[in-house]
Formats: sequence, C-alpha cells, structure tokens
Amino acid sequence: MDIYWLGHAAFRLRSITTGLSIITDPYTASSGLGMQIDSRQIVDVVGVTVSHDDAMHNNPADLGGDARVFNTPGEYEFQGITIRAVMTGLPEGVPRSQRNVAYTISIDGISVCHLGSIARPLTAQQIDLIGPADVVLAPAGGEDRNLLSYRAINQTAQQLDARWLVPMHFRAPGESSGIQPEDPRAFLRELGVADGSLQPQGRMQVTRNNLPPSLQIGLLTPQIRSR
Repeated sequence: MDIYWLGHAAFRLRSITTGLSIITDPYTASSGLGMQIDSRQIVDVVGVTVSHDDAMHNNPADLGGDARVFNTPGEYEFQGITIRAVMTGLPEGVPRSQRNVAYTISIDGISVCHLGSIARPLTAQQIDLIGPADVVLAPAGGEDRNLLSYRAINQTAQQLDARWLVPMHFRAPGESSGIQPEDPRAFLRELGVADGSLQPQGRMQVTRNNLPPSLQIGLLTPQIRSR
C-alpha cells in the first residue's frame, strides 16, 4: 500500500496491486485551511471515509466521481477492500450528532487505522472491534485542542499492535489556518523523537515484508496546493 498525506486529516491509501484508492476526511477548499488537495492525488478513488461532519473532514463532493462514501460505524467489504468503522467515545456534554468514527482500512494485506478527531481513549471493546492495525494515523493537536493526549495516542497505537504511527492534524507549509499546531514537534518529543532526527517523505510504501518489528514513527509531507 502507498500512503500519501493530503493535509489536515486527509490521506490517500492506494493499492499497489490494483491502483485503486481510498481517501480519508477530504476537506473543502473553503474550510478555512487555506489550501486544497493536490488534484493529481484524486485518481481511481473508489471510496471515501468521513470521521465526522465538519467542513474540514467531510467534503466528498469536491473529489468528483462516484466514490462510495462511508460515514457510519459498521463493517464493509468492496473491491477487495475491507473497512471496519467504530464510533469513539464522546467528551462529557458533547451530543451524539458530533460523534467521531475511527476507521481501519485493509488494502493489500495492510491495515491502516485513521483515528479521526479522537478525544477519548478507545475502550477494550473498541480496540477489539477496530484492531489490529499495522499503521495508525493520529492527530497531533493534543489536549490543548480537545484531542487525545500524545501519551494516550502512543498507548492506543501499542494496543492496536501498530508498527507505524503517523501524525496528522498539524499545519502544512503554506497553510493559513491557525487552528492546528504549527508542526508536530511536541507530538514527536512526547514519543521520544529528537528534533530534526526524522525526515518527512512524500510517500510511505508499506508491505508485509517491510513492516518494522516494533512501533516506529513516520512523517509525511502534504500533497497540497495553497490557495
């Protein structure tokens, strides 16, 4: 599987075998982020997952085509792709309409868990429903932005038996919005990664043969266009 970060919480998960892609949490160009997804990444998209109903996470229409949209908990299989979706815990006082759904997407024998804007740790039952996952895509905003703490994210990745943990939800170069952390340094420090020691890459290719033996941190550069 090839993994590309498209900015904010959007990723493209592309099958090396079939060339088909899933896109997670596509945002609208008018969402306030000041950027848009690079159109060269919108190729052979057959499915779109939406973690919650927000302009920065729910805009399949801008992708064009007739991709199948997944926005509710459940288990799905189509075109050789398996998706497991589980609603995560809500903070006290938050209505169910603002729920967050985490997805584990399995392509080419690799499982990727997209945690969305997770705010509460997964329960043991949720871990069983959504795991295991080879790769976890997790927000780097931390508790200051009403998201899961860095320590809890690391624990969640361990509970899911992940081999790669990839941060999202931080500001891309050229992004005008200040709602996200300027960079993932605080997230990386909490996980023991020294400043400057991790070089971002444009694409992460993950196969059964190249999975590391224990949890590693991956950093991606966003495939975006500034507005």
